[in-house]
Amino acid sequence: MTDTHHRSIQRTQFLEALAVMAFAAALYGVTFTFDRVPPLLAQGIQPTVFPRAILAIMFALGLIRAINAARLSAADIEFVARTKSIPPIVFLTAGLLIVLPILMAMIGTFPALVLFLPALSLLWGERRWKLMALSFAGFTGFVYVLFRLIMNVPLP
Repeated sequence: MTDTHHRSIQRTQFLEALAVMAFAAALYGVTFTFDRVPPLLAQGIQPTVFPRAILAIMFALGLIRAINAARLSAADIEFVARTKSIPPIVFLTAGLLIVLPILMAMIGTFPALVLFLPALSLLWGERRWKLMALSFAGFTGFVYVLFRLIMNVPLP
């Protein structure tokens, strides 16, 4: 008896969503170790506000994805899709994302971005150099304008 209307749980998407949620929750916990800055030096916001907001959004999006991946009817429970292995590019991307803040602390924000952005683009298979250079310059400019000029936050 095969029914093409069954929707099986999307285990890969569900596990990815759980991983994103766990990552966001763990990093949210790390923000409680940040030093509190006196209000006079905080320039309007504490250092924890922006990372916590981003992590809360990440967690919420992961939760939405998990709910969508696991939405099952009673008839669907017996049909569970097999989990595929996680491609190596996921781990390589995660490694680059872990190295980025380390580089930022060692050589500064903008030199780290100059190294990180091309490495990530090449890893993901992008080879259009002119488009990459334009997008890197735009992103770096956006980061500078947002943090340094608008929010008046000194960058490492």
